[in-house]
Amino acid sequence: MGERVNAKTLKAQALPVLLAGTGRQPLSFATGLAELSCGDAANAALNVLSLTAQALRFERPLPPERFNAEAEIQDDRPILPDPMRRTLIRLLKDKRITDDLQLGLAWAFARCRMRPHPFDLPKIEAFVRAYAGHLGLTAQHWAAQRDDSTAPVPSYFEAEALDETTWAKAPLTQRSYFIADRRKQDAQAARALVETIWTQENADARVRLLMALEAGLNMSDQPFLEGLMKDRAPRVRSLAQRFLARISGSAAEHPALKACLERIRRSTAGLLKKRTTLALELPANVKEHEAKGWIRKTFGEVRCDELARALELTETAVIEAAAKDENLLLALALMATEDRRLDLLEQIAGGQLRDAWEQMSLCGVQDLGLMSVEERLRWAEILIRPYSAKPPASYSAWSWLHRSLEGPAPESLMEPILRSTDWLTGLIEEQKAGPEWMELLAAICPASLRPRLRTQLTSLDAPLILSALPLLDILDSLEKVGHHEQ
Repeated sequence: MGERVNAKTLKAQALPVLLAGTGRQPLSFATGLAELSCGDAANAALNVLSLTAQALRFERPLPPERFNAEAEIQDDRPILPDPMRRTLIRLLKDKRITDDLQLGLAWAFARCRMRPHPFDLPKIEAFVRAYAGHLGLTAQHWAAQRDDSTAPVPSYFEAEALDETTWAKAPLTQRSYFIADRRKQDAQAARALVETIWTQENADARVRLLMALEAGLNMSDQPFLEGLMKDRAPRVRSLAQRFLARISGSAAEHPALKACLERIRRSTAGLLKKRTTLALELPANVKEHEAKGWIRKTFGEVRCDELARALELTETAVIEAAAKDENLLLALALMATEDRRLDLLEQIAGGQLRDAWEQMSLCGVQDLGLMSVEERLRWAEILIRPYSAKPPASYSAWSWLHRSLEGPAPESLMEPILRSTDWLTGLIEEQKAGPEWMELLAAICPASLRPRLRTQLTSLDAPLILSALPLLDILDSLEKVGHHEQ
């Protein structure tokens, strides 16, 4: 009976009535549904209801006009092992943990090419959003979507996968490393890549990319640098002027060098054998607590060879002439670090400025720029060597070293102090060291010495090591899986 009543008729005539209720709007069997009346209005309504439900069951829903599909992120990094997931979440939910602990974790994820479990990202949101660039592509995408869910999904690439077609989409740090490396291979091609995106970048990015071009500086860069003299950012104009002066070899066109020379006093000493001496004269309005910051700012844009050339001395002779002036030696140590002239830094720190670690730490975190891991470790070894087994008991000096290295310290720093418990015991008793010290020691300790550090930490009171021991567990797990995958 109902076979000749099609689904279209049921949907058009019966469905609206059934949805509204037959009590309010009785079914009409006059057209289309006459075969279902059967002379019995009550049974007819039930038949229509049954057939309409069956028809709707087999009717395919209309497809949506557009699909809101999540972008596929190809993240090949191994995931933190399951036993450590809960430890990581519990550790990062503690609001008392230090920035050094979080930085140590983030750098370990990057160093071992590991990533947190995707399900855990919302549970450690603050950590992920702060250090997404170190945690893999999935974390970067997740953090970007939380910042602006309506923004188009960016592309992410690991540093090793960057090429000339994808480099501009990478984070700034990866882009600067890529350009610096490309500069060594083809200086003009690297500059051309920077020029293509220059107008789209903010001031910080323009400064970093311009610094990445320094390695292969040559006369062909002159037109580009001259065009930057009209840049709206003073830092860009200053850096471009510095590079132009270096190309032309003219100190008069280098305002930063000129400012340094105005503060250096030159004289001679000795009765029989005259020798040149140099001294740094601080401005009268620079107070003692401001001196370190002034030195870094004033000498930060000058290279060692530029200063030596302007003084008509060799670089070694400049260091020897400044031997009696601690402020000038500090300035030279900062310049040697910026220039990656570790040979000169060794001469300074191993000579008169034997507390270079502490002195440089007062100038702010040192950006080691494009130094390789091996260069960073050698840089640290030069600074810590004069201290032998008695490194400073200043938390700020240790934190400065950790943040400058962006990773563990050399074994030569940790091995002597872990050989006995005297240094750590004295640190706790005399300096009133708290959990923040233990976290920093765990973060900065090299992998080979973590078992020895763990032994010493377990002998301390529980409140001191509540976060340091879990940090060691996670770091060991990352190192183990990361090395296995490599």
